[in-house]
Amino acid sequence: RRTVEPVGRRPTATRAAPDDDDEAPAISDEDWRAFRAKLVTGGITTTEEEDGGGETKTEAPEKRAGLDEANVVLAKSQSKLAGEIVEEGAWAHEVGSPEVGGLLLRLPLETQLAVARDSHWGRALRDFAGQERTRAAMEDARRRGVPASEAPAPEAVDLGEAALYRTAGRFLQLQLQRIAQKGQVDGSGRLAIDPRALTDADKALLDMHQKYLGSWQEVVLVVRNDENGALGVVLNRPAATEGAPQLSQALCAALEGDGADRVGVEAFNGAFGKTIAAYVGKPAARDGGDQPAMVIHGVSDLEGASELAPGLGIYRGGAAAAAESVAGGAAEPLDFRFFIGRYEWGPGELARDVRDGVYRPAACSRGVALKQCLGLPKPLWHEVMDMLGGSSADVSSAEMARRNAGK
Repeated sequence: RRTVEPVGRRPTATRAAPDDDDEAPAISDEDWRAFRAKLVTGGITTTEEEDGGGETKTEAPEKRAGLDEANVVLAKSQSKLAGEIVEEGAWAHEVGSPEVGGLLLRLPLETQLAVARDSHWGRALRDFAGQERTRAAMEDARRRGVPASEAPAPEAVDLGEAALYRTAGRFLQLQLQRIAQKGQVDGSGRLAIDPRALTDADKALLDMHQKYLGSWQEVVLVVRNDENGALGVVLNRPAATEGAPQLSQALCAALEGDGADRVGVEAFNGAFGKTIAAYVGKPAARDGGDQPAMVIHGVSDLEGASELAPGLGIYRGGAAAAAESVAGGAAEPLDFRFFIGRYEWGPGELARDVRDGVYRPAACSRGVALKQCLGLPKPLWHEVMDMLGGSSADVSSAEMARRNAGK
């Protein structure tokens, strides 16, 4: 008989006997998240019971990356609180569905097709991979002088994300070239394609490609996720690090749109006029227009702020108190992150995006989510993907290799 026991403290208490009036101790959300992270990254203890005897074995855990050391040094230089938070113990792991306070990592289009295996283009990718393997086997037989009828059957196609990533690169190039051939170059040198010449599948691929280009390697913090939909902000699209009266005025007006307490422009500019961490919370926010703003931070006792979820240590709101705290020296400007614009998903839409391979959801410690993304030596997307390990780390390495090859 085989039993499995987690290493570390259990997330649930032992059931009390029927005659026992004592209640099992409650386990906080914070304890459960920490336990689950330890379980994922620290291995599992297994007990083999045979003939009344038992032998305990611990499966070796997968070696995972932690926060990048250079990124930690930078965080410590930005503010005292930031340094304390990154020292709390950083972890990140993949989860099955998005969680409040967790992250969404925008996957490469190649990986998106590999994940969405039941979609039209996901199936087409797998067919292409099989055809490539068959052609390679036939070419190998030809070089060795083996008749086609006697050639061994090709090996099974590797459907792992890392292998399909490389195959999908070739597949996408061929498909986009095929679609481009349906168009004509206009007088300005741009390629124009008559939509009537495209199939629905071609239009869907072009749409996926365009959305991917606009959200490349985004890391999104999930601020809300319930039956009414979800809301998130992009962590790694900095917009400004130096304050200005115009920026203060725009942020103060936009923060009120998030239901925040009114914060005076003069007070805000006095606190954040020289140093500020302002981000584009959604790509469309670059287009201007009325975009709501919000402030995210790790200050627990800030008036007007609310925790995203119990035990997270990540808070939203309290801009007026934040300005007052910075002006009074109780906090530092880079303790806070201001986001202009946000992603909004209707009921079921975010779950669909995850199913379609657009995002990889991950749970993480607050040191990962709250770290400023201002000139990071190692990009946040690569840092978190490497922390997830497995196929995520493989895809991160492939993306980094492609980035370095393009330099």
